[in-house]
Amino acid sequence: MEELTMMEIVEFLKKNVNGNLATIDHGLPRVRPFGFILYEDEKLYFCTNSLKDVYKQLIEVPYIEYAATSKEMVTVRISGKIYFCDDIEIKGKVLNVFDSIKTGYKTADNPIFKVFYLEHGTASISDFSGKPMKKISF
Repeated sequence: MEELTMMEIVEFLKKNVNGNLATIDHGLPRVRPFGFILYEDEKLYFCTNSLKDVYKQLIEVPYIEYAATSKEMVTVRISGKIYFCDDIEIKGKVLNVFDSIKTGYKTADNPIFKVFYLEHGTASISDFSGKPMKKISF
């Protein structure tokens, strides 16, 4: 199996920001559309709203799998334990990545604006070319 680098994953996610996030809801898998936001200090950042079910699911079981697929049908999957971040500087960076986030939450100190990250886990990239899947633990 060919070795994968974290920068390959990050570059792919920057080009393909829309994906799907899987959580656990009362012992069952739950998947929803979700967007990758930012890679900073070797952490993959995402955000959500504390009023949403996904936030409650992440609090209860802080493990995710996130998958994004390109138009060419290349898929990246990342999984691991997430942690919430209350650092206002990081939340400010996340807030300013996309206009929709800024419009929705207005300020980094908005109490319902929740940022979480994946720092350690596994990632893979695969396609339908017949080439072997590439994996990395980070």
